[in-house]
Amino acid sequence: MTSLFAEGLIENNIDKLLKAPKSDLHNHSTKGCRLKWVEEKTGHSFPAPPESFDGLDGMQKWFTTYVKPYCSGYEGIVLRWEGSFAEAGRNNIRRLSMNFGTEEIEFVGGMAKFREMIEGFHMKHCPESVFEPELTYISSRDMASASDAIDEYVNTGFFKSIDVCGGENIQPFEAFIPLYRKAEQYGLTKIMHVGESGTADDVKRAVEVLGLDEVHHGIGAASSKDTMRFLSDNHIQLNVCPSSNVMLRYAKDYEHHPIKTLVENGVEVTINTDDLLIFNSSIENEYLKLYKAGALSVDQLDEIRLRGLNGKREQQGFIYG
Repeated sequence: MTSLFAEGLIENNIDKLLKAPKSDLHNHSTKGCRLKWVEEKTGHSFPAPPESFDGLDGMQKWFTTYVKPYCSGYEGIVLRWEGSFAEAGRNNIRRLSMNFGTEEIEFVGGMAKFREMIEGFHMKHCPESVFEPELTYISSRDMASASDAIDEYVNTGFFKSIDVCGGENIQPFEAFIPLYRKAEQYGLTKIMHVGESGTADDVKRAVEVLGLDEVHHGIGAASSKDTMRFLSDNHIQLNVCPSSNVMLRYAKDYEHHPIKTLVENGVEVTINTDDLLIFNSSIENEYLKLYKAGALSVDQLDEIRLRGLNGKREQQGFIYG
């Protein structure tokens, strides 16, 4: 029996793709909404993003020049957070992971107020979604002090995973050991942004040194059979963001995206949005772009979709067909 999702791909039917249950496990919460959402709420029209950015700096420059001035400050960050949950509801995201930084939490009034707000948006816009909040730290931060202060954010059990982002090879992997060891004590899924601009060896070493359970991006692993075998043998999931990779020039195009090589070598992957507000490609479109480019088959994409829904994190207790 053909799934609604498969029919949507084959027929190029956006309505069917939107209705099909999906996941989004690599989602930066303050940039997880659509441009259209911000336009509707602010009354301001934004230019479409360019076909590609000049790396992370170019991406950030575009965002701070054209978008952020109209949705900044307290009201702006809350607006974008709510829009991220609204998108999850619109796109039938049944498993949703968003990352939040401690600075953002403090900016809106501390952990208790933050949690009440976020849980309110979840219940309002996508109550059927399994929501897995992720606590994230910038890679340039002093990790000793971060690990000392993490308890107040994770001791309630609200956060399900931990991540480090904001640029690769800023500090040696060993610098992050105290943070990840503390996260391990709380049973958090251990994730890191690595192997987007970095190498296959970076991906393997990060997993080995920090005991990672998953990797955000990780596409650099596609250049090494040894690393791909290591990831496959150890069931390390890569949460891949195709449009992000293409628009930041870390992947040539959708047809030749490294996800094809990763899948063919048995690496477990999911497909995600990263920064929807910037890359302007919602989750159903990410699948459709890969299918139209011939990178992956309907069956391969459906298998990836189901993996995202039925992941190995401890709180999962449901199966989608």
